[in-house]
Amino acid sequence: MTSRTLSQQVNKDVQDSSALFPKSCSQFENYEFILNGGTIRHEELVNYPGAVLGRALPYSSTTKNGYQGAVYFHTPWYPPSPSDQYADDPAYFINTIQVSPYTIRASKAEYYKQIRRSTQDTLIDDISYKGSIHVDTEEDFFADRITLSELIRKYTGLPIEQVIVHWYRGYIDRSNPGVTIHKNFSLYYIDPRGIQEIKVDRVRFAEGERYFVHLVDKGYPSSYFTEKGWRAPQYTYCIFRDPRAFDPAAPCYLTDFDTIGTRIYHRAKEEPRPLGGEEVYLKKLSAIMGLPKGEQKGTTRLDSITVQFVVLGNGQITGLESLGPLQPDHVNILKAIKQHSCAWPVVWENRQVLLFRRKMVVYYHRNKAGNMKSLDRIEYR
Repeated sequence: MTSRTLSQQVNKDVQDSSALFPKSCSQFENYEFILNGGTIRHEELVNYPGAVLGRALPYSSTTKNGYQGAVYFHTPWYPPSPSDQYADDPAYFINTIQVSPYTIRASKAEYYKQIRRSTQDTLIDDISYKGSIHVDTEEDFFADRITLSELIRKYTGLPIEQVIVHWYRGYIDRSNPGVTIHKNFSLYYIDPRGIQEIKVDRVRFAEGERYFVHLVDKGYPSSYFTEKGWRAPQYTYCIFRDPRAFDPAAPCYLTDFDTIGTRIYHRAKEEPRPLGGEEVYLKKLSAIMGLPKGEQKGTTRLDSITVQFVVLGNGQITGLESLGPLQPDHVNILKAIKQHSCAWPVVWENRQVLLFRRKMVVYYHRNKAGNMKSLDRIEYR
């Protein structure tokens, strides 16, 4: 086998999987093999039963020893390098389908309808999880995604039981090495339109040969940026940063935030408006509150509630309160705003994040009995 590999940019319109199919396989010829912290010759790896491949790290430039990069292995008694940052996460489900910790973070929290969390230990396919989190979402999350198992079969044709996947996003370094996946490929859902490159290296272990598939994917959840090039928050990272601590009924709402000594702006060049617009936002609040859909029959009168909250620099909101007399059904509006708290974009100005106090009036209709029947519109103050 030659050392050539396929490296090809792929247009989103490409439908033929052969465009990404690796034409050959290499064997890490110019890479240093590091086992348990020490360098070994490639052929010596077969002398270490149970050795596991941790990561492959290409160097940004040729070092003095002449290696192109390093491949890290460890035996069962030696700590992996690096360990999976989400190894202790609970089991995740999107619309009843189990997904990986990386996949849940690729979903869009602004489309979440409900989050349910269980603290009971869960055993799935002989893997013990510390609890589970179920997300119901309006997003058709699986429409354009396939599992990593399907992707491997489609684009490499390799036997799945002999494959290790290195999934990362373009540029790679020690602080952003990507993730090495040895099993449970069916939990990883990937949009094939984001694949930029597929390469394959062959590694001979004591137990036999394995194929190390390098998967460069724009969809790898490493960092997110706005169109202007500045770093922007991804709401799922706020939610699942500590998956056992956030409030499922208000996933992007921060209850405790000390505003003393903190400058909070009331005006900005681009003031925050809910993602999708006010009409979509009100429909979401109406659905959460269980208000009837469509035009309301009978006589109604217009009423309103004035609220304010602070949009933080990480995509969360805090300090929600009513600025007028609180009527009994106003409690439901406040609860809905907290539940749909992942809808407010961060305020940027002059390349700085501003903490912004959003004050708004929510108008709604009441029937003759005084019951709230529908939300009408939003006005900002």
